Amino acid sequence: MNKKLLKILVFAIALIVIGVVVYELVKIVLPNQNVSLYGNRQENAVKIPNERFTKTNELIKSNNFINSVNTYEGGVLIVNIIIDVKKDTKLLSIESMLDKVLELYTDKEKEDYDFQVFVTCKEDTTADSVYPIIGYKHKSVLSFKWTNNS
Repeated sequence: MNKKLLKILVFAIALIVIGVVVYELVKIVLPNQNVSLYGNRQENAVKIPNERFTKTNELIKSNNFINSVNTYEGGVLIVNIIIDVKKDTKLLSIESMLDKVLELYTDKEKEDYDFQVFVTCKEDTTADSVYPIIGYKHKSVLSFKWTNNS
């Protein structure tokens, strides 16, 4: 073999090796675009009807310590509830109300969805206010866990 052909052969093999290495690095670094970002969490999950969100809003709004409420599906399998309460509302009142709210949802919906509650009090902007506060209920637990805003 002459030197020129040998150089071309070495260059071709080096190019193939570099190509394979780059391909493997790209596979490691970049996520698979064909796989859902959320895995298989959405498979067999029920869809909560909008009427349920309306009933949730109505139940929450029926309490005299509520100024406003908005319930909607936010993100993947998460129910967001945004509540503005009146001044001097106790967290215990909100917690007991949310226990009743959870009764509106089927067992399957509670198994599939996480719930997060954002509670504000626009009437109380003092530094010692406990609001805003956030509650979160993972689908695998029975009750809400709350941030400690002190």
